[in-house]
Amino acid sequence: MILRTESVEQFIDGPRRDTFVKQIVMTPGQPIGMVRKRRLDLVDPHEPEGATKNPRTRGALMLVHGFGQNRYTWHTSKRSFSAYLAHHGWDVFNVDLRGHGRSARFDGKRPEALDEYVQEDVPACAREVMRLSGHDQVVLVGHSMGGLISYSAAATKLKDHVRAIVTLGSPYRFGKGTWPMKALALVLESARATGIFDANVSLPLRYVGYHLRKRQRLWNSKLFPTPVRAWRPDSMEADILAEYLATSFETTNLTIAFDIFAGGDRVAMRSRDGSIDYGIAFEGLQKPLLVVAGDQDDLAPPESCRAAFERSKSRDKLFRVFPAGHVDIVIGREAVTTIWPLVKEFLERR
Repeated sequence: MILRTESVEQFIDGPRRDTFVKQIVMTPGQPIGMVRKRRLDLVDPHEPEGATKNPRTRGALMLVHGFGQNRYTWHTSKRSFSAYLAHHGWDVFNVDLRGHGRSARFDGKRPEALDEYVQEDVPACAREVMRLSGHDQVVLVGHSMGGLISYSAAATKLKDHVRAIVTLGSPYRFGKGTWPMKALALVLESARATGIFDANVSLPLRYVGYHLRKRQRLWNSKLFPTPVRAWRPDSMEADILAEYLATSFETTNLTIAFDIFAGGDRVAMRSRDGSIDYGIAFEGLQKPLLVVAGDQDDLAPPESCRAAFERSKSRDKLFRVFPAGHVDIVIGREAVTTIWPLVKEFLERR
């Protein structure tokens, strides 16, 4: 369902800008919000408010954000990966998973398990994306947790409707290659076993974003000792980083963290009831796969991301490591000239 349509001029990066048709979209049933973006000249001016019968775009892309984040993972007012992809001809749908961004405003329902994203949210979005775009398959582009969700949904609910999968900083074996994250996974798994968090405690990560923004200079300093950094120092301009930290963090639930961290580096994801091993399903999936990792990503180091590439049996797969951290792998200064073109070329060839 399209709620609003408007023409907007947006920056891609630096002086580069373009004009897009932007639409606010909501799925039927459980209302999940998306922002749809297409280049103005690729939109039929006589197109009805509904499905596109003869799409002019290259294909339909769904951008899936990570843990405790929202659609602003992919977009700031001065640098926008979503605008870059739309500029190069794709029909881009930027997703707010339930409890996040516009989805929280539509419904307010908090997620209770990662499975809700995999079994309900992403498939519902994909159905609406295909209906509106006129394309019969979608490309899933996920950051961090969004990549894990993409692996799982593509291999189960969307097996016949996914054209390709692209992930950025997605730890298929959480904690592998970094002792702080491995220790955190073990602590959380032990805490979950006690049952003290069965009430589904909320995690107000927006306050983490506020803290990081207020102390941005400290966290950006190479001299400040910390075992975990969210971004590579000096990888982003101060104003772009400040905007990202102010807009992209959301309140989420502790159970989602439990589901991600379960088993640490020993297992991939499983459904909440244990009946579906998403890892086995994904590893046998024959879909084009691009896995991108950052060499200074403390939350998802290359070893944890590489596992998806190594275990995938896809005959069309690619793994690349770039000088990046967890945040700047998407909207860092160097991502614009390295990671963005890689994703574009990978998709163009397929």
